[in-house]
Amino acid sequence: MRNDAIKGALRLLATAVTAAGLLVTFTGAAHASGGTFSGRTANGCGTASGTYHWYETTQYNGKQAYKTDWDMAVVDHCSTDGVSEGLYTKYSKWNGSAWVNDGNFHKIKPADHAKDVADVRLYICHVGNGDSCVML
Repeated sequence: MRNDAIKGALRLLATAVTAAGLLVTFTGAAHASGGTFSGRTANGCGTASGTYHWYETTQYNGKQAYKTDWDMAVVDHCSTDGVSEGLYTKYSKWNGSAWVNDGNFHKIKPADHAKDVADVRLYICHVGNGDSCVML
């Protein structure tokens, strides 16, 4: 009985510590962030991996804008099939007066950046085939 009470108290303490850590994480100054990623096309012919970073810049119409940087490698494991692999992105972009998201995939360079964007998503796709795209 006593062990159950101790275990319950430890669980409660662990939950409180975790909650406090998350509160600090989400309310602290989050001006820059980033990480690593990897992914592959559905058929496994293309893989991508690398790093990305994003930096808060300013707000437009109440929405946070970011500068993004990425450095990735794309490998075509089926080079004899005649289909190449590429990196693409979708995003909202501030055009000077409004946020615009055209819903299209935009081909990007393996090492590149973007400015005044939000809602950024990275994809690996068979070049020219939007139906093949897989979000990284």
